[in-house]
Amino acid sequence: MSKEMEIEFKNMLIKEEYDNLLAEYQLSDNSLKTQTNFYFDTAEFQLKNKKMGLRIRKTHSSIEFTLKAPTSNQHTMLEVTDYLDTFDSDISLAKQVLNKESDVVEYLIREGIPLEKLMPIGELTTTRGEMRLESNVLLVLDKSTYYGKTDYELEMEVHDVKKGQLLFENILKSHQIPVRAAEKKIARMLTYKQQIEA
Repeated sequence: MSKEMEIEFKNMLIKEEYDNLLAEYQLSDNSLKTQTNFYFDTAEFQLKNKKMGLRIRKTHSSIEFTLKAPTSNQHTMLEVTDYLDTFDSDISLAKQVLNKESDVVEYLIREGIPLEKLMPIGELTTTRGEMRLESNVLLVLDKSTYYGKTDYELEMEVHDVKKGQLLFENILKSHQIPVRAAEKKIARMLTYKQQIEA
């Protein structure tokens, strides 16, 4: 189990910019990792209304159960993560996590989120490349696919907001990448899913 304050900056990319950055930072196919996120909320979107996100992330080596919650700083999220031994997308989430010792479950209960009402609301697969620029700066290039759509994103995880913002802006400027707002992946996936289902 872990709790941490996640400070990150994000910018949407077009495919050409994404490909150029992969080459620039020498991130080849065999260094990229694939992960699938399963997102959950209630039918009334109680988590979304609190600006929170809940996901199971499966990689080749781990299963993470993560809750993200907002803080007073727009670039900072509280991230609470537990690690699961198994996850079956065909079984209700509550049945799989309710009786486990879990910081995520405790947080959800404190926030008044009924575990038995949590249901899958979408799925997204990301191919991720990571490059450590400094000891406290991680550059992330994400290619995400959901319901037939693909998008590209640059993220930077930092420990210092001011220093991180300056570094991030310099990276965009040096690669002539326009500033493009980047919603959270769960929000982009949900918006697109609702569009195609309308």
